[in-house]
Amino acid sequence: MDYAALPETCCPQDRATIWIWPGHAAYLGPSLDLHPHFGSVHCFAVGVDAPFLLRIGDNEQKVRSAMIPARTRHQVVSHGRMLYLYLEPDLADERIRTALGLLRAHPCLSAPQVAAEISLSTSRFLHLFSAQTGTSFRRYRLWARMLRVAAAAVEGADLTRASAEAGFASPSHFSDAFHDMFGLTASTVLATNTRIVLDPRPGDAPTA
Repeated sequence: MDYAALPETCCPQDRATIWIWPGHAAYLGPSLDLHPHFGSVHCFAVGVDAPFLLRIGDNEQKVRSAMIPARTRHQVVSHGRMLYLYLEPDLADERIRTALGLLRAHPCLSAPQVAAEISLSTSRFLHLFSAQTGTSFRRYRLWARMLRVAAAAVEGADLTRASAEAGFASPSHFSDAFHDMFGLTASTVLATNTRIVLDPRPGDAPTA
């Protein structure tokens, strides 16, 4: 298997970048020291410079890339640059696509409120949501709130105000949820001089 590094032009070594689209996100930069965590949506991970160690439960495997399903507790150990693509599933049900759009636009909505908007009972909606997306309503709403905080931070809002407006009960709630979802703190990400790009044009998006 070819483990050669990817071209240097795909991601400069001196700065990390986060790209955010509606419902999607990507990170390209230093691997950072990630703790075990589990995401709200599927994550495609790529070792830019070399293979990385992926730990899931008691299993460890050295890989160059991996698709990590939503709600899968895992840890990535790498000593080079990493590319993470956070992806929403390709949905067949128009009602669930509508629900995701509602949550992205209004991440404080409850399950009964969203279910009512698409004319489903709450129990039927929650079952269909999980079956279609591979994640739970609660976990996806956390994801939508994280994206809202990132967008607000780009606009100049501090994390405390941004997280409150996105629906987090307190700064500690946001901090705990961020660590649980990504394996590190938001302040650690911001301390690395990370560049955040909202709704990138095709030429601005990460390519490997």
